[in-house]
Amino acid sequence: MLQILRNKAQSIVIQAIVVIIALVFIFWGVGSNLDGSRESAITVNDEEISFQDFQMAYDRAHQNLAAQFGGTLPKGLAESLGVKEQVISQLVQGALLRQGAADMGIVVSGEEIQETVKSMPQFQENGLFNIERYESLLAANGLTPVKFESNLRFDMLAEKTIREISKFAALTSEYEVQQLYRLENEKVAVDYVRITPDQFTDSVKVDEEELATWFAEVRDNYRSKPMMKLRYFDFSFSEVGKKINIDNARVEEYYSNNIGQFTTPEKRHARHILLTANAQDNEELHQEKSQRAKEIAELAAASDDFAELARQYSEGPSGPQGGDLGFFSQEQMVPEFGDAVFAMQPGEVSEVVKTAFGYHIIKLEEIQPAVTKTLDDARPEIVATLQNKEAQSMAFQMANGAYEGIIGAGSIQAYAENNPTQTLKESDFFAESAPPADVTLDAQALAKAFTLKKGELSSLIKTDNGYAIVFADDIKEPETPTLEAVRDRATENFVAEKAAEMAGQAAADFTVKLASEASFEEVAKEMGISILNSGLLQRRAQEQENSNFPATLTQQAFKLTKVEPYSEEPELVGSAYYIMSLKERQSPEVSGEEDLEPYRQALLRSKQQELLTAFIDNLEKDAVVSVNKNI
Repeated sequence: MLQILRNKAQSIVIQAIVVIIALVFIFWGVGSNLDGSRESAITVNDEEISFQDFQMAYDRAHQNLAAQFGGTLPKGLAESLGVKEQVISQLVQGALLRQGAADMGIVVSGEEIQETVKSMPQFQENGLFNIERYESLLAANGLTPVKFESNLRFDMLAEKTIREISKFAALTSEYEVQQLYRLENEKVAVDYVRITPDQFTDSVKVDEEELATWFAEVRDNYRSKPMMKLRYFDFSFSEVGKKINIDNARVEEYYSNNIGQFTTPEKRHARHILLTANAQDNEELHQEKSQRAKEIAELAAASDDFAELARQYSEGPSGPQGGDLGFFSQEQMVPEFGDAVFAMQPGEVSEVVKTAFGYHIIKLEEIQPAVTKTLDDARPEIVATLQNKEAQSMAFQMANGAYEGIIGAGSIQAYAENNPTQTLKESDFFAESAPPADVTLDAQALAKAFTLKKGELSSLIKTDNGYAIVFADDIKEPETPTLEAVRDRATENFVAEKAAEMAGQAAADFTVKLASEASFEEVAKEMGISILNSGLLQRRAQEQENSNFPATLTQQAFKLTKVEPYSEEPELVGSAYYIMSLKERQSPEVSGEEDLEPYRQALLRSKQQELLTAFIDNLEKDAVVSVNKNI
């Protein structure tokens, strides 16, 4: 179906100026109750939305949300996020938009629908609309042409309505555009203090009585984890595979048929000098970089120190390392670069090579020939591969036979004694999260094992790696230790908690003192705290001049003003508290050479979105909406 709201571009407008309101109208399968249903799920003025249409919309919303969690939605999440309420709201807004379109005299003709259907590539063969394909695809999705075209009409009507409303916000003033440009490109610098628990660790005095009281409150945090002692049969593919004999003929055949698997391709070691220019740059810049690259290529051809030239001229990230790219295969580089390098000889300097990244001058340092493992070197790997492949079909048969044998023998131990060729493995006590190295069960099998009761035999456990049968020999229930048993760890945690409290109190005291009209410098000096500087910050830069200043505080820094230059409250990042003071604000001037078009389009989109939102809100205010209590 048609996408109603298209906004693929990253908005450059800060939240203080532009609020992009995402209105998601779900029209597919939604409309007047024309399908003969006796009762509607939602009524918007005189328009009815059926239970079937509501369920379809809800299922799609639920599926979209589940996709964000790998296909399985955690229990209760849909309810906690109000998915049902959101779907109801979206359906109501969709109906209101259609009704508003009718009031404005906006219609979608049958001819428009026909042309749209015919233009859809999924209904075409060899570029032409095919009626049989159209009907069969709809039928496969449980739709009739009448229902599909009715749904399509709603989508097209919504899109046309949005387009018409947007025409009322078709202009932005040059002043607005320039103001947005200045706002987006201004920079600020702040002085700040960083108060951390580490600064107070030495000040914490451990009082035995206080420590004991604290431990009594948190002692459950020190409870041991449940531990188990197991006996088990491991029928994992790797374990079963060890018992499978692979003859030499099969090894040799596998080697011959998969020789590429044992071949390391030729690699080459090169340096390069890069002058950056990409597809978004203008032709003038490309010509300038190309000519400059030719001049550098001449210097490189006559120089004995290519690395120094790279450090001097390269604009790529490898420049400071003398342009060194290390060893790489041809496929690891873009085709133009790879083809050039693999046509060179060691010591040779290339002419200028153009790629999507810009203009390169390359020097080949060394060639590392392709290497193919011998059959003897590859043999262990091949044997393991073939063993694992056969084990996947044998493991279940062995595990199932053993399980039936255990049931028949009466116990896992009795079965093991009667079948000495099968190894019964035993463990000492261990926690599920810390199995010892000699326990070969994987995480899935361990999770099942730790659900057993003492003396209980598991069923046949299937995992991604094979099968297992587990007997719970013994269980140690979690225990809460005494303070003496965990004194060192408890004392360390006690000190850390108290130090964190002291850091928080110091940060709060700092802001209180600022509020009493003392200067930032005076408070910092009084409290013996060093003042740091952020350097100039940009609103959306991935990297700032001062990498020690937390990126998460950048937006808070931009909120500071001359009237309110200090942080109202300490900002907690990790375990550290930050308090800021506005140091400098730089706002760029508009010279006329800037590209203001992205800012103009962002403002226009914002105005259109705000107008559409106001239109919907106005319709909703006067609407009569009823929602069936059964949904």
